[in-house]
Amino acid sequence: MSRIALLLVLAIVPCFCQRPFYAGIRPIGFPETPVVSGIFDRFSNEPIPAQLNGDRDYANRLNALPLENQPFFFVNREQVAANLNNPQTYPQRPSVFNDNRNRI
Repeated sequence: MSRIALLLVLAIVPCFCQRPFYAGIRPIGFPETPVVSGIFDRFSNEPIPAQLNGDRDYANRLNALPLENQPFFFVNREQVAANLNNPQTYPQRPSVFNDNRNRI
């Protein structure tokens, strides 16, 4: 029984040694997490281009630019999204090196 207790203590102690006891339990330098009233308050219904990787602030900055200074993918975001959703595929030609006929 004492060996199991010793093994358990030796397994748990390094976990507590990762952070000193006087440093507290929360990370230092990060603000408190705000309480969100609802999930619908954070997201808008307007879709953003896939090239922005979900960065809505960058989309708002691009939208504030004049039309001639906006990037191509942002100006034509509906057409680019339609093209990404329905890509054009081409059939492959059969290879002359990969014949399925058995030659002897």
